[in-house]
Formats: sequence, structure tokens, C-alpha cells
Amino acid sequence: MARNMGAVMADKGFSDAEVAKMADTIAGLVAGGFTLEGAQNALSYAPDELVFQARSLYEKRKGLIAEISDPGALVEAEARTGFWYSGPREEDKIWPTLKTILDGELPESAVDGIDRASSRVIGLSKPPGQSPIESRGLVLGYVQSGKTTNFMSVIAKAADVGYRLIVVLTGTTENLRTQTQERIDDYLVKPCGPTWHPLTTAVHDFCETTGSDAVLGAVGMRSIAVVKKNPARLRRLRDWISTASATTRAACPILVIDDEADQASIDVGTKRQSTINRLIREILDNPKAAYIAYTATPFANFLIDPNFEKDLYPKDFIIDLPKPENYFGAERIFGSPEPPADGQDPDDGLDVVRTIPEVEVDIVRPPKGREALEVWVPEVPESMRTAIMWFLLATAARRIRSGKISHSSMLIHTSMLAAAHMRTAEAVEDCLNGLRSAMVNESTSAFSEFRELWESETGVVPADMFGHEPVLYSDIEDELLATAQATTIVVDNYLSEDRLYYAKDKPQTVIVVGGNTLSRGLTLEGLISSYFVRASSAYDTLLQMGRWFGYRVGYEDFIRIWMSSELQSWFLMLALVESEIREEISVYEKEGKTPRELPVRIRTHPQMSVTAAAKMRQAVSASVSYSGSRVQTILFKEHNEEWLRKNINATRALVSAALDDEHEVQSLGNGNRGFTGVSADHVLKFLDDYQLHEDARSIDKKAVRKYVERERRSGALERWNIVLMEPRSGRDAELDLGLGATTKMLRRKKMYLPGSDGTANLKAVASTPDRVSDLDVEIEAIRKSLGLGTGERVTDAQLIQVREMRGLQRTGLLCIYPIAKHSDPDLAPADDETNTGRRTPLRAADHVIAISLMFPRSQNPQSAVDYVSARIDTDYLEDAEREFDEADKMDEAKAKVEEVTQA
Repeated sequence: MARNMGAVMADKGFSDAEVAKMADTIAGLVAGGFTLEGAQNALSYAPDELVFQARSLYEKRKGLIAEISDPGALVEAEARTGFWYSGPREEDKIWPTLKTILDGELPESAVDGIDRASSRVIGLSKPPGQSPIESRGLVLGYVQSGKTTNFMSVIAKAADVGYRLIVVLTGTTENLRTQTQERIDDYLVKPCGPTWHPLTTAVHDFCETTGSDAVLGAVGMRSIAVVKKNPARLRRLRDWISTASATTRAACPILVIDDEADQASIDVGTKRQSTINRLIREILDNPKAAYIAYTATPFANFLIDPNFEKDLYPKDFIIDLPKPENYFGAERIFGSPEPPADGQDPDDGLDVVRTIPEVEVDIVRPPKGREALEVWVPEVPESMRTAIMWFLLATAARRIRSGKISHSSMLIHTSMLAAAHMRTAEAVEDCLNGLRSAMVNESTSAFSEFRELWESETGVVPADMFGHEPVLYSDIEDELLATAQATTIVVDNYLSEDRLYYAKDKPQTVIVVGGNTLSRGLTLEGLISSYFVRASSAYDTLLQMGRWFGYRVGYEDFIRIWMSSELQSWFLMLALVESEIREEISVYEKEGKTPRELPVRIRTHPQMSVTAAAKMRQAVSASVSYSGSRVQTILFKEHNEEWLRKNINATRALVSAALDDEHEVQSLGNGNRGFTGVSADHVLKFLDDYQLHEDARSIDKKAVRKYVERERRSGALERWNIVLMEPRSGRDAELDLGLGATTKMLRRKKMYLPGSDGTANLKAVASTPDRVSDLDVEIEAIRKSLGLGTGERVTDAQLIQVREMRGLQRTGLLCIYPIAKHSDPDLAPADDETNTGRRTPLRAADHVIAISLMFPRSQNPQSAVDYVSARIDTDYLEDAEREFDEADKMDEAKAKVEEVTQA
């Protein structure tokens, strides 16, 4: 009979506990800078068999950490050999305490995920005993997804293994710093008492006067500072550390956690950002300093020059945290970035976005210029009034459903200018008072208006969609006045004295008006209604403004967002951009590449650069390859018959050219027809003739031509397969494209975006399986051949490998999607303003030809073309630097007062 491991160890004279304790000793030595062999040699005083068994246990633990597939990570070559960190140890103090707190607040599965992810981060960082330490890492999370909990867990484990000074860099605002400080105090500092020496408080940013030698030289003490990314504060921190002796600094492991790392940290050429970047790098110039960046929008981080060793590019590791369960992100709200394999329209997400008419956008957006702003008197247009009414309704309904009063928030974000917030708040107060007065006077029309709004909105997003019982308006009406009277209005910016604060024992019902402080990191508790018109020219800023992302358990059906049609189209693009970056990281991880090799392809968009123009300093002349990419057309001039007809004629000309070259129309499998081995000359001529919408940026004709020509010099992309993507069933309109038999037409609906000036946005036409649409193989057969489990989808990278196995590693693929000009005629007219769905029928002047270009992996490293650009419409830019400068001046004065007081 097999005996357990404990019995076997007992035969050798060692218990499980003894072996485990020795394994912990080995882990401690490795953390202190020993190699594994060196640690074993250092234990020569102990029985060889005990050390051998302990080393085996240590390696087993290490292996368990290495086998974790979730989260994924892209790491530099040296780190792939294994992790020095074997997980939490018996003698740890801070992480077990934090874990106990988290166990009481979160599901077991969530805590396990946090434990695994934070161990992964620690394991990829450097051991605190190593000298020197000069690591750079990046943890990629999601907006409002719990990044703070993850980095608090990393802090706890880092402190347990020996990191002596922890610096948490928050965003650029005091409110975010305070919120982060309070969470760290509640979860880390207070529960562990004397273990910590806090260098900052909720009231005071860094202004420490205690000698740094005494603090940093205390081996058993852990110091922590939560610091704004502000020149004055960072300069004080740098100078304080530098006053310690060389011996102290050489023995003091420092961990810098940079929250919202894409904001302010990157050297972008402006005086302020260059200063902040330099000060962070000077702090990291200490002998033992590790840097871990946290962000949900890494666009700017990936544009840092990786060859500049002293900068902040994540050269050592990039970790992509998994999306948590019950998380409301861009895809949940705005839908899937691609259609399903059956050729239907993409998932458009929840119908919770409401359109602000352009005329009302102009009413709430402040005028440019200081003088104009001083005399500006904002109004509350109908859309904002409706958003406020919905906030009161949903808050009251949430109280009834849950049986308790919780924090409930509304966001109004129309500008980043502090002076504009003050005036907007006054107008909102007047509107709220008017609603209160009507209810106090028991106005029939007022309550009737509330009822109509409730019934129309709950009809669109019913409660049972999320497994909730519906709340009746008759129950809500009795709570409306109390809810309105409990509602306060808070302006949150650097000028306001009454800042946003969520006390644990005093639930707030609050309408928050603000700008920069609300668009970066700050958590709005119980956010229900959002009114959002501020435009941004940058992906990262825009995505970060999405404070409605996060967790909405119990009131998922109440979330509503008001924004302009233009902003909706940008967020549709962002859902695709975000998924592409994560897919790119996943592909490179599987291929064993390092962070330095990550050429993240980031789409550009008219009026919206990848990141702010300043952050593009390193990227203006950047280039990227179309290698393995898939680009498509989704925007069309719906009412321009001549424009649409040119694309039909271009397609006919391509078909004619292929036939003239004696290519036969073939059955390519999966019910598709087309050609194989067509000359690239014909494909490029087709692209020249094909009409692109001026706002379509996913396909740049000049860049594509340049890339194809460079690949042809290496013998690639000389030949292309062309597929006509026809429907397999359904009501089929037909079009003569010169193939002999007429071509059946697909049916697609467009996104419902009022005020889109005749532009039909299909969101997406190409799906992942289209990558093999020219092969006689079913996608399900590919799934089985890859051994994928239930629910696992085939990735684009895997389909590229399938093509390569078929000998198509040098062949391009052009998919053509002929779409009927009248799709779904039974639905309401496209111009029906009462249509509140996410899709509306296509009513084009002629049939639509959409295309997708699918490239194999590049055969020529020199084929990369200029791709990233910083196109910004200055009409949308606000004087951000002036606002930051004013805030910095106020903080500098405050810091001087604090310094005098401390002294």
C-alpha cells in the first residue's frame, strides 16, 4: 500500500513541519540574494537529507507558481528560468492579515485570484536581497476593476519578503491620493500596527522630517509613502532618501508602485511631465529599487523607447490581469468588437447608453477663453434633466430592492476646467431644487413624468435580464422626495473645499461635478447615472473617463450613460483597441517573446490620437508592421449613391482582372466562392479604386501599399486569395459582380447613432473564423485539433498557424462582404428618433461593399511602416497644462506650510 509523504519523511527522521520550515529558510535565503545552490551550501550545518527534501519542496512550490496560467505574463528571458518567490510563508505577517480582511469582503474565488496574481507579480520582480535591483514591470488591469486591491496585496507580500521602503505614486490629484492613502491605512497599516512606519497621512502628502538613516536603516520596520505625482512632493521624497548614508541606501530595498502609470510619469517633452519623469527615475537610481507600473490604459507606456535603459519601459515583465467576474467594462456596455462566426451582427452590449443631441452638447460645454468662461451661464438641457431624474428614480429603486441605503452617485463631466465646474454645479442645483419643489407641491405632471421615464427605461433593460425582481413605480414614488432631499451636489477639483468623500458609516447620495479628478483612478461609489460630454483627443484619457466601468452587482439594470453620438463611436472603437492590445500580449507570450519585442499595434482615429500629443514624443516617428494583422472597413456613406457605386465597380474590376488572368471562380469550402493566387498588382489596384470613408483609419491605403511592396521584395504577399463572403441561408438579395452566377448579399444593421451625418457605422464585419474562409475546413474541426475545451475560442494567432501549415505563410487574404442596401426592412425606419435600440436598419442608396485585409506574419523585418500618428483637432483641446500648473502652485504653498509645521 502506498504511504503518504509524511510517513516517508518520518522514516528519514524528518516531519512535514521540519521540511516545510527548512524550505521556508531556503526561500528566505534566495530572497536575500543567494542562488539556489548557494542557499543549499549555506545550510551545510543541517542534515543533507533534510536540506535535499526541503529543496525539493521549495522547487515544487516554485513550480506551482510557474504553472499558473492566469494571469498571463510577458517576461524577459532571464525571468523565464523560474521564480525566486515560492508564495506566502508561515512567518509572514502582513499578507496573512490582509488576506483575512479580504476573506471577509470578497468571495473565496476572488481572493484566490488576487493571491495568485500578486504572487505572480512578486515572483517576476527581483529578490530584495539582490544587489543591485533595477527592475521595470507593468501590470495591465481594467478601469475600475480592483487594481488597488492587487497592488496592496503586492505591497503586503513585498514587505513580508524584505522590501523596506514602499512608495505608492498616485495620480496628479489630492483626492485620489487621499482615497488611496485611506485604503492603504485601513487594509495594511492599521491592522499591522508597529510593523509599519507611515511617511504620509490622509491629510498630509510627503513632508517627512525624521532622519532617513534612522527610518531606512531599521531592518525590521517597513516604511510606506503615498505620494502625488507632483514635482514638489517627489523632489522632497528624492532629497529625503538621498540624505541617508550610502551604506543605508545600499542595504534598503525600495519598491515603487506607480498607479495610473500612463499619467504624468512619462517624459513627454512638456516641462511638468519631464520633471516628474526625471524625479521618478532619480528615486529609482538608488542601488536597490524596483518599479511596478499599474494602469488600465497602457498606450503611452508602450510608446516609451525600450532602448533607453533608465526610462520606465516595462522591460522585465508585462502582466495582463484577467477580467474579473461581474465586471462592467467597455465590451459589456458597448458590445463585442467582432461579429459571431455565423455572420450575424456583433453583440452590441447593454442598451444603457442614451444620446445627447448635438445642440445640447454645445449648451453644456464651456466656451474657450478665460474671458468667455467668466461670463458663461450654463443651462441644464433636457437630456441632463432626464439623467438627474433617472438618478433619483434608480437610487430610490435600489434602496427598495436592497432594503438598505448605500452610497449612490451621479457623474456630470462636461469639462476639465475648474471654473466651469462651479457654474455647472449651480445650474444643476437649480434643476434639482425645481424637481424637489414639484414633488413637495405634489405636482401631477412631475410625478407623471417620473412614471413615464421609469416605465420606458425598465422596458428597455428589464430586471429579469440579471435575475432581479422588478421594482414597481408605485413603490418608488413614495421614496422619490426623500431621495431628492438627501441628494447633495459636490464639485470635485483643486479649487473646491468640499471635496468628494465617502464615509463608511454615512451613505451618500451625491451628484458629482468635476473633470480631471473624476477621470483618473477615483472611485465613484454606487455610480448609477453618468452625463458625459467632455471630448478627449486621446485613447487613454477617454477610456479612463469611463468611471461607469466597474462592479454593479444588484443594480446592473439601473446603469445609464448619457453621451454624444461622437463619443459613442469613439468608445465602440476603444473596445476593439483594448482587445487588440491584450490579444497582442497573449500572442507574444505564447511565442516566448520578451516585453522589448512587443510592437503593440494601436489603431488611430480622426481627432483622437493614441495618447495625448505630448506623450507621443517617442512615437511620432514610430513604425509598426501589419504582420499577422486583420483590418476592415466599417464606415460607409449611406446616402451617397455615387460613392457606394464606385466600390461595386471596383469589385467588378477586380473580378474581371482575375478572370482575365485565367483564374477560375472556385468553391473554397464553407460555402464561399472566390479566387486563389491572384497577383498583388490587382489587389493594390482594387484598393486604389476602393472608396474609404474619410473617418476610417483602420485601413490606411498608403501604409498598406508601402507594406505590401516591402513584403514583395522578400517574396511574400505576391499572391492573394480573394473570398466573396456570401450568406449560407436567409432572404438573399443578389448582385452581379461578374462571377457568372449572381452574388448573394449579406444583411447587416448599422449602429444607431443620431446625428451621424449620413455615416453608417457597422461596427464590425469580419470575425475571427474569416481568417480561414478560403480553406475547406470547418472551424469546429480546428477547435478539436487544437484540443480546446468547452467555451474556449480559437484565436486569430492559432488560425494564422493553421494557414502556415497549409503553406499559406506568404499569401494574403482579401475578404469581400457584399451587403444589401436595405437590410431588415421590417424594422422601424432608420431616421425614427424614437428608436432606442443599439441597431437600426441599413437604408443605403446602393449596395455596400465592405472589405477585410488579413495579413500573414511578416517575412521581412524591414516591412514596418509609419502607423502611429498624433492627429488632434484643436477645437477639442482644453488648456490642461494651465490647470495642472495652478494646482501645482497651490500644492507647493501647502507643502511649505506643512514643512514648517512639522519642523
